[in-house]
Amino acid sequence: MKNKDYREIQLSSAQLAIIFLAILILGVVIFLLGVSVGKKQAQLVKESGLTALGEIQKVEAKTAIPSQEPEDTISKELASHQKIKEKTEKKKPAAAPQNLYYIQVAALDSKDAATSFADQFKQRGYPAIVLDPFPTDSRPVFRVRIGGYETKEEAEKILAQLQSESRRKVDYFVIRS
Repeated sequence: MKNKDYREIQLSSAQLAIIFLAILILGVVIFLLGVSVGKKQAQLVKESGLTALGEIQKVEAKTAIPSQEPEDTISKELASHQKIKEKTEKKKPAAAPQNLYYIQVAALDSKDAATSFADQFKQRGYPAIVLDPFPTDSRPVFRVRIGGYETKEEAEKILAQLQSESRRKVDYFVIRS
């Protein structure tokens, strides 16, 4: 092998320390920007009163933006968020009663799978619902729940009935919402 000419970068320990600190500072800045964006997103979701991204998309699809709005995209987005907020504030009094007991029978990644699973229970005579993913979920999880029972004893009675009907061991549980 022939000895080819090559160039070598020689850095002093002070230069290496400066480069390391610059990379570290850049990483910290990027991390802090990500945290601030995440906090702002969580604040917007909390202020809008919505519990899932699916509800936001449904409300946005139903909301029509008037043609007389300014052409500025920021103005359109702010108007859209305000309409969503107004619409959810109107919906709040008609919300389902709180502090009911449910039996969670599944938590699935796909809405279609969750809906078909809930339909199986509806065919058997149980009041099944599918919940959209929570904003705090790291990945979308559609929860299938049965009920809306007034007392925990009533929910536990139905849970025992479901376990006895099943051919295999199930890990259903009672939850209060």
